Amino acid sequence: MKLSNLQHWLHQIYQTEEDEISCSECLDLVSHYVDLEIAGEAAQEKLPSLKQHLDQCRVCHEEYEVLRDLARLEAEGRAPTLDELRKSL
Repeated sequence: MKLSNLQHWLHQIYQTEEDEISCSECLDLVSHYVDLEIAGEAAQEKLPSLKQHLDQCRVCHEEYEVLRDLARLEAEGRAPTLDELRKSL
């Protein structure tokens, strides 16, 4: 086992909280989290359990990144059209 993998796992274990939200709860809240970020508000402080879950769960973090990137593009007036999104699939 690589040392970096062991360090990553130990970090994940250390960051585990007694009460955590589930993936479904995370996905229900992630759009609100992104909205807070886009508005320049302290999303990490307002939704710390969501931030903790995103730091722990790769799948939810990937969903968050896609949503965040699309929201940023939309805020900048550069959101892709539906046809452009279909072509990228």
